[in-house]
Amino acid sequence: MGSLIGTWRLVEARAFGPDGVELAPPLGPDPIGIITYEAERMIVAVARPDEPALFSGYAGRYSFDGETLTVLVDAASDPSAPIEQVRRIHFEGPGRYVATPTMPVLGHAAGLRLTWERVG
Repeated sequence: MGSLIGTWRLVEARAFGPDGVELAPPLGPDPIGIITYEAERMIVAVARPDEPALFSGYAGRYSFDGETLTVLVDAASDPSAPIEQVRRIHFEGPGRYVATPTMPVLGHAAGLRLTWERVG
């Protein structure tokens, strides 16, 4: 099992429709995103450079069992954000992982895939 502790940057955000067809990138071709995981808490922020109004951020306590990341959100840029954020995590090596949300995120009900690389 890989460790999430540290700082990660978003390198790719892809979206797929319910039929599996790839959609336009939800955060544009050059997404901006950063996550920092400490022992028990994390904070994340993502944005679309060409649409400054499209920003999302949240923080909270998390648990990770090696496959499922669950964050209990206690602060968020969107007051209507779900209190619990759940992602499936797949490591592609010690410095790279893919997160697949199990709920609608960034306006996509299914098929969002976020790739993160360790930077610290």
